[in-house]
Amino acid sequence: MVVIETDMIVALASESDKHHHEARTLLRKLSNIKLSPYSLIELDLLLASGNIVVKAKPFYEALKSVLAYYNISVLKPDPLHFAVAWNFRKKYGLTFFDSLHAAVAVRENDMLVSFDRKYSIVKELKYVHPLSLLESA
Repeated sequence: MVVIETDMIVALASESDKHHHEARTLLRKLSNIKLSPYSLIELDLLLASGNIVVKAKPFYEALKSVLAYYNISVLKPDPLHFAVAWNFRKKYGLTFFDSLHAAVAVRENDMLVSFDRKYSIVKELKYVHPLSLLESA
């Protein structure tokens, strides 16, 4: 079982993203994929800030379909995610959302798959870069 975060969804959503092909290939190969619930909030903030330019309603409708297509479940938020995330921000200097994604994977006792290599510093986390999974598949 694996947890993915926002970067995988962004890569999957944009054909011009440098990781688009890897994200598509990996999600086809993986099973029992879980999305950090905080990715939905992070995505919405990226849209609101103009960092991602799409029409919100069609984007979220398409996202729902894509999640279903790849059989990706969205995990439920949990107050303990925030407790662990606070520790990760303090201990490792992770950003707000990165700390939450890492906390989700730790609390779920799952591997976090992300293109962001900064997760490798979190000792409590089982982190794998997507290219490593593609090479081993």
